Amino acid sequence: MFRNIKWIFWKEVRVFFGTYLAPLVLGGTAFLNSLFVLILNFNSGTNYTETTIITFISFMSTMLIAMLIVAMGSITEEKNRGTLEFLFTAPISDMEIVVGKFLFGTFVCAIISVAVDGLFPLFLYFFWKAPLYIVASGTIGVFLLGLFTFAVGLFGSSLGKNQMISLLISIAILLTLWVIGYFSHLFDAATRSVLFHLHIFTHFISFSKGVLPLSSTVFFISGTIFFLYLTVKVLESRRWRG
Repeated sequence: MFRNIKWIFWKEVRVFFGTYLAPLVLGGTAFLNSLFVLILNFNSGTNYTETTIITFISFMSTMLIAMLIVAMGSITEEKNRGTLEFLFTAPISDMEIVVGKFLFGTFVCAIISVAVDGLFPLFLYFFWKAPLYIVASGTIGVFLLGLFTFAVGLFGSSLGKNQMISLLISIAILLTLWVIGYFSHLFDAATRSVLFHLHIFTHFISFSKGVLPLSSTVFFISGTIFFLYLTVKVLESRRWRG
C-alpha cells in the first residue's frame, strides 16, 4: 500500500515540477504576496497587530488561489489523458490514489507556507516586532487552510469533466461555506450556531491573532478528511460504472 501511495506522490511531483505549474503557482504566489503585503499593507501608519492580520488575510487569498490551481487538474487530467483507466486496472485502490495525490498537495502547501510565505512573517518579526507566537499561529492557519482547500479542489476535480468545470465546482463549494456562515445571523439560534461554524473566514482569522483554537483546527482537519472521503467515493462509483 505504501509503495503505491509513494508512486502516486512522486508521479504528481514530477508532473508539477516538469510543467508550467511550478513556476506559475510558486512564482505567482510570491508575486501576489509581495503585491498585497509589501506594496499595499506595509505603511508607517499601522502597528504589528493590524499588519499581521492584513498579512495573513493576504496569505489566505493567495493560498486559496494556489491550491485550487494545483488541485483542479489532479483527477480531471487523469481522465482526459486516459491514465485514470490505467490506474483503475492497476493493483491500486481508490484510497491510495487519493492519499497519494493529497500528500502531493500537502507537499506543495508546505512549500508555499514555509518557503514562499515564510519570508513575510520574518518581516513581521524583525521589522514590526510581532511576537513569534502570532507569526507561528498564522502560518499554521495558512497551512491548514491550504490542506482544506486542496481537499475541496480534489473533490471538484473528481466531479468535473475538465479543469474549468472542476475549478468552478470547487469555488462554488468554498463560496457556499463562506456565504452561509456570513448570513448565519439571519437564522434562529440553533441553525445560526451550525451555519456560523461553517464560516471559513471566522475559523481562519483566529490564527492570525495568535490563537490556536481547537474548534477551528478540528474544522479544517475534519473538513479535509470529509472531502477526501467524498473523492474516494466518487472514484469508486466511477470505477464500478466503468
